[in-house]
Amino acid sequence: MEVTGPIPRLEPKLSQVAVVQQTSSIKTAMIDEQYVYRFQQNEWTPDELGVDIILTSTFDDENLELWFADREVTVGTEYGASAIIPCDTPIYNDDPQSLRVETVHNYASNLANVIPQYRDQNIEPIPLVKGESPYERDICYEVFDSHDIDKVAYYGAQYFLYGYRFPALLERLQRIAIEYEPNDIIVIGLQSENLLPRLPPVVSGAAGQRWRRVTDVGSEPTAVAVQQYEQWATRVRSALSIGQTPLEAYFPVRGWT
Repeated sequence: MEVTGPIPRLEPKLSQVAVVQQTSSIKTAMIDEQYVYRFQQNEWTPDELGVDIILTSTFDDENLELWFADREVTVGTEYGASAIIPCDTPIYNDDPQSLRVETVHNYASNLANVIPQYRDQNIEPIPLVKGESPYERDICYEVFDSHDIDKVAYYGAQYFLYGYRFPALLERLQRIAIEYEPNDIIVIGLQSENLLPRLPPVVSGAAGQRWRRVTDVGSEPTAVAVQQYEQWATRVRSALSIGQTPLEAYFPVRGWT
């Protein structure tokens, strides 16, 4: 499964599905677990879409409460997903540290339980790195290590919801790259071809909704949206593959804090 370049985040809308079906530029797409039933109703299976599907649990907290781990496994298996970003749990910087640590422990415990189940169903788990401090993130890394996880995800949309906080997102991704050294990081919520070149080289995939705006999907004819997507996707792939600043330029010595 390809996790490089732009990964469009799909809604269950015919205009978006048509773009995916009519371009060879999209190898992998992302769908919220909460939308799977609507995709199934329309018979928009992964085979019908013609792409690998990553399911994600990164959606609003109110709906997320309904998605316990066993339900995620069942939905991912029935839909035929290639990969899943499971078990998202809200963790906020302004929460007391004791609460954050407890929440990360619960998240890590859920991951440890479901990762073998996904692999039994040939679904690749791509877990989120959670935690505001190195200690909290290390709780995740211990589970990742024990299950030989080499691809991870990081949810970055919140860095742009209330102002521009790209420098903070950049620092967090740099820290993850140094702390865990994964083979690939998928960043969720950032698809700007202007900002992606500044990310660490290990960031290989950019998932999000920006593709909808740059293609005018739903407003332009499908053929026009496809053409605009392909042109934009080329720029994003270039940004992710040749423009990124090496980590050594920021942190030449291992063990920084």
